Amino acid sequence: MTELLSFLKNPVYAQNKKPNSKEFISLLMIYFLTILPLGFIIYAFCKFFNITHKEIILTPWMKLLVGVILAPIYEEFIFRSLLKFKKINILLFITTLFGFIFYSISKSRTEVTTFLSIFVLSFLCLLIFTSRTQIESYISSRFKYFFYASILLFGLLHATNFTGNLYAIIAFSLILGSPQLVLGAILGYIRMNYGLVYSILFHMIVNTSIVFSLLGS
Repeated sequence: MTELLSFLKNPVYAQNKKPNSKEFISLLMIYFLTILPLGFIIYAFCKFFNITHKEIILTPWMKLLVGVILAPIYEEFIFRSLLKFKKINILLFITTLFGFIFYSISKSRTEVTTFLSIFVLSFLCLLIFTSRTQIESYISSRFKYFFYASILLFGLLHATNFTGNLYAIIAFSLILGSPQLVLGAILGYIRMNYGLVYSILFHMIVNTSIVFSLLGS
């Protein structure tokens, strides 16, 4: 707990260390104990402002596949891989974005396809005209801003999972996405200290508990 809070106050580039199972369990307990009161707050907001969680119609097996395996992988690739600007992480990031582009095309989501295409093109231009070491140096010198941005974007993205009163969703997006803000902070800590594989693993464990609770309800 102390190490986590210390890191979140001043996030810095860190060398990967050997994972500690006890710390993993402690972080899981911190996450679940934190989101319990947040869940009640979100429930109250949703009731008061007539907001509901979007229902994703999938078979139980598809929910397991998407929620437990695919979502943790692509979300970690998108939001936390580039916190360490290495060649393999750049490749994972770009590949994932191309996957989203092809998926958007298949679903005829023109706006999303256009936005992602422009973003990928801009990112590739940045890589072409700026050396990777220069970008990595820039990120490391301003790392805490990139780290906090990854948490914020992760939380705001999940606020879009709600439907209903649009103005309330926008106004209270940080509250609606607060469980993911907490999760993003913990995953960022794990990613920087233990590596991307372990942030994916932690994400999968969290999502497994959520998916099974939804399947049981």
